[in-house]
Amino acid sequence: MAHKSKSNKNLIENIEQYRQLVEFSPIAIGILQNNKIVFINTSGANLLSTASPEHLTGKSLIDFTHPDYRETMLDRLELILDGKVETETFEIKFLANGSNIDIEITASTFTYYNKPAIQLTFQEISNRKKMEELILQSRHDWEDTFHAITDAITIHDKDFNIIYANKVARKMLKLPSLDKHLVHKCFKFYHGMDNPPKGCPTCTSLKNGKPANFEIFEPHLNTYIEIRTMPRLNSDNELIGLIHITRDVTERKEAEKEIRKAKDELELRVEERTSELRTTNKQLMEEINERKIAVGALQKSEKEYRNLSQEFNTLLDGIPYNLILLSPDLKIMWANKAAARVFKKEVSKLKGHICYDICCNIISPCENCPTSKSFLSGKEESAEILTSEGKVWDIRAFPIKDKAGNVKTVIELAGDITEEVNLRAGATRTKHLASLGELAAGVAHEINNPINNIINYAQLLLDEAEGKKTDDEISRRIIRDGERIAAIVRSLLSFARFRKEDKINISLQDIFSDTLSLTSAQLRKDGVHLKMNTLSETINISVHPQLIQQVFLNIISNSRYALNHKYPGTDKDKVLKIECHRTKIDGKPYVEIVFLDQGTGIPNNILDKIMNPFFSTKPNHIGTGLGLSISHGIISEHGGKLIVESSEGDFTKIIIYLPEAIDIK
Repeated sequence: MAHKSKSNKNLIENIEQYRQLVEFSPIAIGILQNNKIVFINTSGANLLSTASPEHLTGKSLIDFTHPDYRETMLDRLELILDGKVETETFEIKFLANGSNIDIEITASTFTYYNKPAIQLTFQEISNRKKMEELILQSRHDWEDTFHAITDAITIHDKDFNIIYANKVARKMLKLPSLDKHLVHKCFKFYHGMDNPPKGCPTCTSLKNGKPANFEIFEPHLNTYIEIRTMPRLNSDNELIGLIHITRDVTERKEAEKEIRKAKDELELRVEERTSELRTTNKQLMEEINERKIAVGALQKSEKEYRNLSQEFNTLLDGIPYNLILLSPDLKIMWANKAAARVFKKEVSKLKGHICYDICCNIISPCENCPTSKSFLSGKEESAEILTSEGKVWDIRAFPIKDKAGNVKTVIELAGDITEEVNLRAGATRTKHLASLGELAAGVAHEINNPINNIINYAQLLLDEAEGKKTDDEISRRIIRDGERIAAIVRSLLSFARFRKEDKINISLQDIFSDTLSLTSAQLRKDGVHLKMNTLSETINISVHPQLIQQVFLNIISNSRYALNHKYPGTDKDKVLKIECHRTKIDGKPYVEIVFLDQGTGIPNNILDKIMNPFFSTKPNHIGTGLGLSISHGIISEHGGKLIVESSEGDFTKIIIYLPEAIDIK
C-alpha cells in the first residue's frame, strides 16, 4: 500500500512537471477538439497576440487563420482526424494584430480526456521565409549579372568538360544545351580539336591548379582572344575545375595597330603643339590663380554662412514660442528648444515624431489643425486650440513652397495664451460688472428717494388713522410693499458697490435670499415653478457674497432661458429645483448646491466646451459666452468646484461645491 501511494505521488509529480514543461515551453503548443482550442500554452497566446491563454480557450483556430489558408487548415486537420496520416507538417499564415505571420504547424492525433484530439506545435517562420526569398532573389540576381557580363565565361570541371556558360560564351562558342548527361569538352569548342592542344595554358592551369593570363589568335574562332583562368577548389582545397574568362580583343588589336600608326603621326605634331601648349599653360596658370582667389572667397563666404547659421539657430532657440518644421505627413523635421521643453524631449530626439501623437497623444490630426489647413490651402493659417489640460494655444502655420508653388513644408509657431485668454475674460467680466454696477446704482438711487417718500407718507396716513380709529389696512400694505421694494434696492446697491476685499463669513440662506429678491419676480412672470430645498439650520460659508450671488444669478438666468426655450408658455414641468446638502471631500466639510432644470439641455458634443471663454449656445445678441467661464473661475477662486451634467432635451444639472466655514468670527 505504501509502495502504491509513493507511485501515485511520483506519477502526480511527473504529470505536474510535464504540465509545467508544456506550459512554460518556448515552443507554442495547443490542443484542438472539434476545431476548438481546449488548451494553449503562454507561448501560443503570445504568438496569437493575446493577453493570456484563457482568452483563447473555446475559440476556433480558423478565426486566427488567414482567409486564403483556412481551407488548407481544415483539409489538413480532417486528414489527421480521419486517421489518413498520423503526423502532418504544413505552412499557413495567421492573422495577429492586423499583420500576417508565417507559421509552420506540426499536428498529430492523440486522446485528451478520453476524447480524440489534435496536438499542435506552432513555429513562426516569417524570418525563414524571408531568407528563402532573399536567397532565391540573390540567385536570380547572380544569374542576371552572370549573363549580363560582356566577356565569355565558362566553368569547367577537372576533366575539361564545360558545365556552365553565360550567354556571351554560348554565342561565341556555339554551345548546344548544357545537359549534364552530355559531354562538352572545352578544347573542342575553343580550338576545334578532339584532344587538348599542346602548350594550352588552360590545360596547364587544370593540371597545376595555378591561374593563367594570356592572349592568342584562335584560328578556330578567327578571333584574337584574351584568356584568364582561375582554379576552382573544394572545401578541402582540392582542385575540382576552373573558371575560364574569354574576352574578344580583335577590335583592340586592330586599334593598337592604328594607334601605332597614329603614334608616328602624333610625334610629328607634338613639337608643333608644344609652343601652343606653353602659351595655353601660361593662360591656365593665370586661370588657376584666379580660381584660388575665388576658392578663398568661397571659403570665407562659407565660414560667414556657418556663423550666420549658428547665430540664426541660437536666435530660434531663444524664441520662447514653440517653433517646429513639419513635413506633409505631419512629421517633425526640426524643432527649437522651446518646443523640446514642452514635449519633454531632447531636440535631437524630436525628429521623425508625428506632431499630434507627441503633442496631444491622439491617432489623427487635431480638429481645426492650422498646419493641415496650410498644406491644403497654401496660405498662412491660424487657430486657438484648447488642450485636454485646459490650456489655450495660439497656433500659426506658415507654408514653404517649392519653385512649382507646391507646399513642401510648413513652419508651425505655437504659444501658450491661456493667461492672456484668462486676462481677456477677466477684463470682460470686470467691464460687465462695472456696467452692471453703474446701472444698478443709478436705478437704485432713482428709486430709493421716491420709495422712502411713499413709506413716509403711508406712515403719516397710518398715524392719522390711529388717531381717528379708522381702517388703516391700505396704509399698512403700502408700507409693507414699500419696504419690500427698499430691500430689493438695497440688494442692488450692495451688488453694485462690490470691491474685491477679504472674504467674509455669511450664511448661504442670506445669499439665496438676496439672489431670489432680484430674480423671483421674473421667474413668476415666465411661469417657472421654483422649488427650494435648503437645510433648516444655518450653513455658513467664507466668500465674497456679491461674487457668489453673481454665480447664482447667472445659473438661474441660464435655467430660465432653457426652460422658456422648451416651454414658451406655462407648463407643469417648467420647474427649477434648488437643493443644498452638507457633504465631505477629502475629509473636509463642504456644502453641495444643486441647480436642476428640465429645459433644453446641452448637446453632448459641446458639453466639454461650455467652460471655455466666449463659447455660448445662445444667439450672438443674447449671450457673450462668458457666464459659465466666469462662474467657474469664481468658484475655483473660492476653493470649490463647478460641475455640469446634462442630457440634450431632458435636463441640465449644475453642481457647486463650496468649503463650509466652521469658525464664525
